[in-house]
Amino acid sequence: MLIGNVLEKTPSDAAWQLSADKLADWVRTSFLDHKKQGSEKWEDAMHEDPAVLPGLREEGFEGLVGLDYIFKWWGAGDPEALGGEIDVLWKTVAPSEQDGVRCYRTWIKLAERDFTLGLYPEERVKRERTREAFREAFAQWRKLFTGT
Repeated sequence: MLIGNVLEKTPSDAAWQLSADKLADWVRTSFLDHKKQGSEKWEDAMHEDPAVLPGLREEGFEGLVGLDYIFKWWGAGDPEALGGEIDVLWKTVAPSEQDGVRCYRTWIKLAERDFTLGLYPEERVKRERTREAFREAFAQWRKLFTGT
């Protein structure tokens, strides 16, 4: 066994990038697990880690108090056709806090081809490609969120 004796600081990503990576990995793992079990239709839900929310608020998601993900898969006969959707529910508090919690919804629609990703031989490469796509989604949502 080889044990490292250096404690080095890792490069820090933005909170929204970490959230995007976590969501991408969860969705890909969920899809692959359900397919392995032979499931054709399912619905899974996940909540964002509350420890990440302050970082997201600092990065432009002001007033964010919760973030939920719902991954629904109904399947499609054609791998190019849409077969699933991820609903992203943004729970926010208005600056005046008199309006209570407001909810906004964004989504990602998926086809089976989004999980096969062509001829990439390694799962690591496929996961990185998925993460890139989810980072693009979070970057777009960040722009939209500041306009609310």
